[in-house]
Amino acid sequence: MSSLISLVVPVFNEAVSIRRNLAIILAAVDDESDIELIAVDDGSTDATSLELARAARDDPRIRPLYFTRNFGKEAAIHAGLVASKGACAIVLDADLQHPPALIPEMLRHWRSGFAVVECVKVDRGDESWLARVYAQSFYWMFRHFAGMDLRNHSDYKLLDRAVVELYHALPERRRFFRGLIHWAGYPTARIPFEVAERELGASRWSRLRLLRYAIDNLTSFSSLPLHLITALGFMTLALGVLIGFNSLYQKFMGVALDGFTTVNLLLIIIGGSLMIALGIIGHYLGRLYDEIKGRPPYLLKPPPREDA
Repeated sequence: MSSLISLVVPVFNEAVSIRRNLAIILAAVDDESDIELIAVDDGSTDATSLELARAARDDPRIRPLYFTRNFGKEAAIHAGLVASKGACAIVLDADLQHPPALIPEMLRHWRSGFAVVECVKVDRGDESWLARVYAQSFYWMFRHFAGMDLRNHSDYKLLDRAVVELYHALPERRRFFRGLIHWAGYPTARIPFEVAERELGASRWSRLRLLRYAIDNLTSFSSLPLHLITALGFMTLALGVLIGFNSLYQKFMGVALDGFTTVNLLLIIIGGSLMIALGIIGHYLGRLYDEIKGRPPYLLKPPPREDA
């Protein structure tokens, strides 16, 4: 069995710190004799690709991959796992918020027989209260919609070769790494950790991007929103029946009816419900359309030239 350990590091616009951070990550596995570090540049718009190329020249253990454009972190993780050759692969962030010091402990759990070792957040670091509320809301919905409890899970995971091969073989084009690994159900060890503060740079995730990410992941694992449309339809019907009975009662009691107000109210309720329903159906159709097209989840380009 191969003794090679693969480290998969998605990278986006980290030119200022990437060489320093990769050196820190590799220092955490100095005791391992056979290491490869696959750094996936997710279409960075700064000098990250050049810095990765220089780092690879200085250290042959570093194998950079370069996307033609920004395909997203999930695609970067996928590309890194596909390119990995090790007996296991460890996915961690380039900004050191996933502490590299935990890697030896992860390897010990793997060597004791666990196919998956995941690091679970016990503290979310310097996140704002709004980000914490957002995260808790997402995990609550995921738990109730998809039946999977991913509270405080992270992308910081070790995967045995068998799990890597399974992940690569899955047919989905748009993936949710945490959800798919949890769904696979392999024996898992968990290591608690505190999210470290970024020493350099800032998070690249905007609120809108996080919202889109959450919606994509929820709908990729659950059809419950589609069933909620049926429930919404019954609720709207029940409301209409109640308003109708109330209108008839008032008519028989001789009370003058303001029909314009009633009609407007019904139109607003029904119209709003239909727009919500169409939006949910449209999102699922959009995902289906993306999958049917069969385009690759990412595209690679050659390494950059110093004079480019």
